[in-house]
Amino acid sequence: MHSHHSHSGDYVAHGADPLEDIVDRAKQLGFDTYCLTEHMPRFDKKYLYPEEIEGVGNEKAIDQLKQNFSRFLGHAKQIKTREKDNINIVIGTEIECCDIDHIEYARTIIKENRDTIKFTVGSIHHINEIPIDFDQLSWNRCLASFNNNLKDMLISYYELQFEMLQRVQPLVVGHFDLYKLYLPRNTRVDPLSGVVCENENSVVVSEFSLIEMWETVRNLVIRNLKYIKLYGGTVEINSSGLRKKLKEPYPGSDICQLVKKFCDGRFVLSDDSHAVAHVAVCYLQLREYIVDVLQLQNVYYISQEDPEDTVTVKSMSIDEFKNHKFWNNSMLSRCE
Repeated sequence: MHSHHSHSGDYVAHGADPLEDIVDRAKQLGFDTYCLTEHMPRFDKKYLYPEEIEGVGNEKAIDQLKQNFSRFLGHAKQIKTREKDNINIVIGTEIECCDIDHIEYARTIIKENRDTIKFTVGSIHHINEIPIDFDQLSWNRCLASFNNNLKDMLISYYELQFEMLQRVQPLVVGHFDLYKLYLPRNTRVDPLSGVVCENENSVVVSEFSLIEMWETVRNLVIRNLKYIKLYGGTVEINSSGLRKKLKEPYPGSDICQLVKKFCDGRFVLSDDSHAVAHVAVCYLQLREYIVDVLQLQNVYYISQEDPEDTVTVKSMSIDEFKNHKFWNNSMLSRCE
């Protein structure tokens, strides 16, 4: 079994446990492949989070992020070498893609470390330079920056995602619909304009697919998926959405159906762990989502046969996936 996206308390301020402990847990659970993908450092102080600045200030915080990332790459290489007979460790990084400048900065970092960084998880965490997965207040501020027009907010999200796809071509596209994390389920919008309002024509967002409601947004998603297919990328099914009490993982079933149609169903699995307790989090529900809801025929994964090799994308049949010995591990548990 596989996870293509993980973090630790050693190298990100919002992580909880040491990287060594997270890898040990992945071994105990019987993962075949576990990818280490700490965040690439942000270089602009406007994108720093409060816990990163606290006690050190902006400039030192930026330097610290760079130092942490360098230490992570060295540490990950040590783990990979040491554990080569126990678990397949693949070293990558998650790019947050805050804006165009950060995307270009990421391209430079990848080039400088191409001997270590074997793949990237490309994610969008900001819209209009405002974080959308940090807290409710920030998400609300982001929506307000679009004059409370949710449709325009999603259009901006997928436009920035397309810039990231074109410039970086990440092998794994992370949490494809992250904007839904703090979207209140009782939000009402005008189905034509996309403005959040309480008029007589407004509808509750939780009762509809935003992707299907707005053709403009749907077309952008399809465009992005076609491009991912063109360069050979994959879309992660990220179980952390379930851990955070969403109804579905990332992405939701509406987008997953589009991935099946326009990107050949090229899904990989991720737990997006930030702590030992997150390793394989909600994977039993993820199995049901893949088998029963999405009814996939194949599940994809990254393979690296030799430490010096480039990574390739392989697939297993749904029967092989369902019958994998991983699911028999008694330490696996359902999300609460």
